[in-house]
Amino acid sequence: MGKKVKINGQWLEVKDSDIKDDDEPETPVDPVDPPKDPADESLSEEEKAEIEGEAKAMGETIAKSITDNLGINVDNDKVTKLQSTVDALLKNQMPEDSKLKEILNGKDLIKDIADLTKEEKIVGFYHALVTDNQVALKALSEGTPADGGFLFPNEFMTEMVKEIPNINVMRNEVRVIPMKRDVMNITNLVSGPQVTWTSENATKSTTTARFSQLTLTAFKVAAILYSSDELIEDSDIFDVVSLIINLFSEAIADEEERVIWVGNGTTQPQGIDTAGTIGAIATVGVGDYTDITRLLHALPRKYRNNAKFYMNDTTAQNVELLLDGNNRPLWKDGIADGAPSTLKGKSVIISDWVPDRTMYFADMKRTYFLGDRKRMSVKISQDTTQAFTQDMTAIRVVARIGGQVVQPLAARELTGF
Repeated sequence: MGKKVKINGQWLEVKDSDIKDDDEPETPVDPVDPPKDPADESLSEEEKAEIEGEAKAMGETIAKSITDNLGINVDNDKVTKLQSTVDALLKNQMPEDSKLKEILNGKDLIKDIADLTKEEKIVGFYHALVTDNQVALKALSEGTPADGGFLFPNEFMTEMVKEIPNINVMRNEVRVIPMKRDVMNITNLVSGPQVTWTSENATKSTTTARFSQLTLTAFKVAAILYSSDELIEDSDIFDVVSLIINLFSEAIADEEERVIWVGNGTTQPQGIDTAGTIGAIATVGVGDYTDITRLLHALPRKYRNNAKFYMNDTTAQNVELLLDGNNRPLWKDGIADGAPSTLKGKSVIISDWVPDRTMYFADMKRTYFLGDRKRMSVKISQDTTQAFTQDMTAIRVVARIGGQVVQPLAARELTGF
């Protein structure tokens, strides 16, 4: 039976089934998502403003709660100054136009370190150094050494180790020994057993081989280079990768080359020239080709097969002018690209740290061991005069290497040339 209800002055008839009592439970209806209007995909300016207003109000409420707990007046200038300081620190740590932000930030999220390419890690690490970004340094480095600083990322370290032999001549000439500890003992043969002839049934003479023990100690070597943030910011991100690697490699390689020849052996590796254990001969009057012949034959024949001549560029110039008894030059320039020049059929290696008027003829693989601790780290400072006055950052590269003349019999020295 129908009923009538009055709506807006008009009587309308309704069915009993359409009338619901207050205490009657509502029949659940499966929800159906209404079709989306494409216009609803983005918020209107009014809606955005309303949301921002609510967020601001919420932020103010939170800020008031914090400042109340700290006992600071919200209207106090300290709050404004504090907020300005925090904003400035954040901006300096990761400027909007920073290459580091470009590297670490994806379109919508921050990249994971594992997702960075080798080039991105190298540039990011270097950028973090010159901007003193401690957060990025800790994330990109391999950890912090005991004496401070940051260890190179594996990618950076691998490229540096490959680059150093191309800069450092002597690293390719001597024997490089990986060191797992700071101190390594090396057994050295001083003299071999001697044989004697005896008659039948006679008592044989006894002989022994003499050995000595050398200690290879890793010393800390450091080199300082200066750089600026502009090196990264004003360059294409990948164009500077090789430049960065070269800067670090050159800084450490030149000092390593120096100590291989003239290291003092107490606070740094022992040098070949300063060891004082290699047999030397002097020129007779003004050095000439006869002195070079004497030097070659002064080295025991068993070491000559792999021996080379070593001298600096000034000495090499003097040698190039020498003629033999038939007025023919002793010096032969290298023919193939990159091949060394030769002297009396033996390769000539030019190293700037060989002392003037001195020439070595040696099998360096037997003569000298270079202990490679391979634990490079970097430290940064902006407190030096140059860094402060020129807006630069001093970057100190630190490595640990050892060096020792192991077999002095495998080398001979000519002085006074």
